[in-house]
This record gives sequence, C-alpha cells and structure tokens, in this order.
Amino acid sequence: MFRTALAAVAAVGTIAVAGSTTPADAQALKGKTIEMIVPAGAGGGLTRNARRFAQFFGEYIPGNPKVIVKNIVGGGGQRGINFVYERGNKDGTTLLWGPLNYSGIITGLRGIKYDPAKFSVVGTTGGVPFVTIASSALGNGIKSRDDLMAQPKFNAGGRIPGGALDVYTVMGFGLLGKATTHITGYRNQPKLKAALMRKEIVAATTGAPGYYAFYKNDLLKKGTAHALYYHPAIGADGKFIPAPDLDKSGVPTLAAYYKKVKGSDPSGDKWEAYRWYATYNGWSNWVVGPPGLSAEVVADLRKGYADTWNDPRVIDGFVKAWGMRGTTLVGDDTGFIIKNYKKISPAALAYLKQVLGTSDAKAKPEPKKKK
Repeated sequence: MFRTALAAVAAVGTIAVAGSTTPADAQALKGKTIEMIVPAGAGGGLTRNARRFAQFFGEYIPGNPKVIVKNIVGGGGQRGINFVYERGNKDGTTLLWGPLNYSGIITGLRGIKYDPAKFSVVGTTGGVPFVTIASSALGNGIKSRDDLMAQPKFNAGGRIPGGALDVYTVMGFGLLGKATTHITGYRNQPKLKAALMRKEIVAATTGAPGYYAFYKNDLLKKGTAHALYYHPAIGADGKFIPAPDLDKSGVPTLAAYYKKVKGSDPSGDKWEAYRWYATYNGWSNWVVGPPGLSAEVVADLRKGYADTWNDPRVIDGFVKAWGMRGTTLVGDDTGFIIKNYKKISPAALAYLKQVLGTSDAKAKPEPKKKK
C-alpha cells in the first residue's frame, strides 16, 4: 500500500513505491519541462497548493525535469481537466493538479469529456476537511453552535452551484432539517467572509486552507462567528478521516453534531448521498496525465510524487496551510475511488442531482443581491 495518513505535526512516515522496476539510469523526463495544469484561477487555494508542491516535485522525478504551474479556467473547472485528457502531451510533460468531478459525471453534468479510469494516474492527496461556519448574528443571535437548531430560516452562501463549498453547506443543513435560502455567486472565500461580516448571509462552508487563513484567528477567535461542524473525507476503509486540530478545538464532525442534536445517528438517502460525496469528492489534489503515458514515465512520476510528499519542506508547508498533512494515495491505491464511484442507490443519486442542480426538482439558485 502507498497510503499514509499523518496528522498535524505528526511523525513523518515513508511512502514507498513498491514494484517500480525503472532502471536508475532510465530518465525519460530529463531535460524536459512539465506543465502542471490547474483548472482554476491563479489566486485560489488550489493553485497555491500546486505551486507549493511543484517547487519540489522536479527534484524527485528521475532526470529532474523543470515543473511549472499553468492555469486553465472555464467550464466550472472542466476546461482544464478536459485539456489534459484530450490534448495533453503523451510524454509526461502535461499533468493535471486538481479535482476530478465524479459527482458531475454520475449526475450528467454537461461539459465533462473525460473518463477518470483512463487517465494515467500518478496519485492523489486529500482527506482534508471542510468546515461550516455560522455568524453569531444568525437568527436572534447564537452564542454557540448548539443554538443553531432553534433558529428560523436563514441565508447561506456559496460560490457556484454544485461546488464543494455549496454541496457541503446544502447537504449539512438538509440533513439537519434546517430551512435555508442558498445564495451563490461569491467568487472566493474572502467574498464569502465579507458577506458574513455584513450579514448578507449568515452561514457558509470553507475548505481547510480558508478556515486557517480567514476564520480561525479572526471571526472565530473574536466570537463573531462559530465553527458549527466539519466535513471529513472518507478513506478506503469506509471510515471518516479525522482532523486532529479540529477535534482538539472541539469542532465536531457533522455526524457527531447530528447525533447530539437529533439523538440518533444520521441515516437514509440524504446520508448515503453525503457519504458518497465525502468518499469520491474528498480528494481534491489529483495528479494525473493524459491516457497512454508509458509505464516508464508513469513509474518515474509516481516515484517523484511519493518522495515529494515525504520531503519535510513539503510536509511543513501543507500542515501550515491545511492544519494537517492529509492522506496520500499513489498509483493503484486510488482504485477504490476511480473504480467504485458509480456505486450509489437511485434514491441517493436523485437527491445528489437535486443538490447539484442537475435535476428539475431543484429551482435555480437565487442570484446574489447587489449592494
């Protein structure tokens, strides 16, 4: 197994690329430049993650190629992924860094032209949580997360219909039975934070980088907002991957919060859809090449990927950004994601379509009000 899971400031483990038979002098990528395509804007967290990794990646790939990050935006992120799949160089010099849209594939989202199983898979790193934040101004005012359930209908915000921030917000409140108006159109986490501060919305979800960069030492520390619960990813063993820093801070998982306020464990179609999403969309930092890369090139890239994740400089950078190292899967260890993502019941799939806005059962999101 290539899988490792190290929490914040935990001891560094070793990822070994077992079975690699690439000769030491076989350096297919020597003297070349690898373009790592990020299917998002240059200022976002995904690009920062890619740059943080890319500056060391070439040191560990046999032949020490140069690695640069290039952004291709459009199509809700699908343009960049489609580019790598359809037009990426077959010599290993075009790679993707970013999420693969499994939920979009199974719900029939337009614009997806790739089959995840046909990519030349290097690896993925994820298991990093999302956190749902609520303003203290929610309803008549809340002093703690436990006050949420007594509040009437409220506005929640997000970026784009079907995006991870929006899905976790909608699914979380849906499971808890809370009535919300979900407003999309906020371009990034700073915009969402600003909307919370001016009470345009009173709840939103952030990824781990946004939690540490914008909330933990500001609104949460001041008491003007509360971390309601977090959304952990699910690993190959079917269990939620813990976030030790959040656990230590007293932030519960959605499942734990649900049990506390409802008196029982969550279940049903909505819960199945939520668990499916946490399993297959909890891995946002895939590195893949186009179909058809040679076994030699793939082996070199996998070795470089694994060794880079064992570099203390890389570990330190990601722990600071994420509050934890995350979980790294190399090569075939990603199979539980790529091979099984179509396994979902019709009822859970129908709910997922509703949440993603690919079903007529859901009205179009209300546009963001202009000030």
